[in-house]
Amino acid sequence: MLHTDEQLMLSVKDGNRDAFRILTDRHYANTLSFIYRFVKNKTLAEDLCQETFLRLWRCVPTYRPIAKFRTFLYHIARNVCLKQLEKEQRNPQVESLDTPHGDGDEYSTPIAVAVADTRYSPEALLIAKETDEAIQAAIGKLSKEHQLVFRLTEVQGMSYQEVAEILECPIGTVASRKNAAIQQLRKFLAPYRANL
Repeated sequence: MLHTDEQLMLSVKDGNRDAFRILTDRHYANTLSFIYRFVKNKTLAEDLCQETFLRLWRCVPTYRPIAKFRTFLYHIARNVCLKQLEKEQRNPQVESLDTPHGDGDEYSTPIAVAVADTRYSPEALLIAKETDEAIQAAIGKLSKEHQLVFRLTEVQGMSYQEVAEILECPIGTVASRKNAAIQQLRKFLAPYRANL
């Protein structure tokens, strides 16, 4: 019998550890993807995802199914990410040329090797890298509130209602932040687009 997430959480609250495993299996990949969009580091995202589920476990005794489970989970993940971003702003990291290029999986090559790979022209790699950097820099210029709304709606595909519940604000606020984010991104990327 298939149970809703909320029913599973209540079952966990009653002592059913298997229900927590089912919830983790259902939501781990999407939560990891959500977190990765914030931190842009696969290993760190995996650590923060585990921290998110650990915090979820700690919330079991006080859980009440007021909002959708996914909203509750993403609210926890958001807080974990914001705490990490604040920590990184206090202690910035420098990347080595030995850092894996791409997603950092077992097939990734170091940045130095990827740049030297003759299968791709240096010009194409440079353009792709500059494009990605321009987009990420533009998103990075947005306020934290605008970044969060943009990522939740555009990357995670969440509805305004779900985002409003996660951020604990009115739907109108979500809509205005999304609109403001898009307007600012257009402005930030206008000079770049003019050079294409």
